[in-house]
Amino acid sequence: MKKIALAIVAALSVSNVLAELVVYEGFDYTVGSTVAGNGSWISLNPGTPPVIASGNLTTPGLEPPTGEEVSFDAGNIQEALMGFSALTSGTVYYSFEFQLTTKPTGATYSFSLSNNNTFYAAAVWFQAAEEGFSIGLSNRSNTTPIYDTTVLSLNTTYFVVGAYTFNPETGDNVSSLWINPSPVTFGGLPPTPTLTATGGTDLDTISQFLLRGANGSPSGILDEVRIGTSYADVTPVPEPQVFALTMAGLLVAVVMLRRQRNAC
Repeated sequence: MKKIALAIVAALSVSNVLAELVVYEGFDYTVGSTVAGNGSWISLNPGTPPVIASGNLTTPGLEPPTGEEVSFDAGNIQEALMGFSALTSGTVYYSFEFQLTTKPTGATYSFSLSNNNTFYAAAVWFQAAEEGFSIGLSNRSNTTPIYDTTVLSLNTTYFVVGAYTFNPETGDNVSSLWINPSPVTFGGLPPTPTLTATGGTDLDTISQFLLRGANGSPSGILDEVRIGTSYADVTPVPEPQVFALTMAGLLVAVVMLRRQRNAC
């Protein structure tokens, strides 16, 4: 009976997996306005600012988008930081959808987590490939990135999930990246990461998400940024799917109960 009760609790908990979402940024702002100055976004430097553009990027299996999207230019743009409540333990997850509209002209990171605009971690890099571009990951922005071998295409929507894990020893924090994870994993436990990176000085807090533009950076579109404390937080499924998962879990519990009764 105890196992059955636990199964029912686990099934019911499926509908609550999004409870620890820290930030959802759907860019529900005025089209044509700069990103910095909206919500908790601030600007870092001079340059062409990213702006709110009409439209949305979508990923099959995820909750549908809201608001608008962000358009950013290539090169040394006005970088933007989104602040949120500081996280200091466990794993910090982020996700977003993006398109590149031009290739990078150099290897550079364009997105990362940040520690109060001082240090950067779990940085997403881009480098040009003959037919498009590839994605890399570094544990810290000043460490050498590792790249996935898959060549991706311009003007195509991709969904990525990143993570930065705080570990107890010195120098053992870890970054992970999932590139287009399977929709069957959304709202659940993380699959094996596409990339894992280590090295560099540990950060002791994460409190910002960075949209960066530097010499060699590509132009593109950003949408649907999420920050959370679990993989499920940042890969939310539409409500009917959550309900279906809950009912499936309850069905398993009922079957277990009937089998136990029949065995008596």
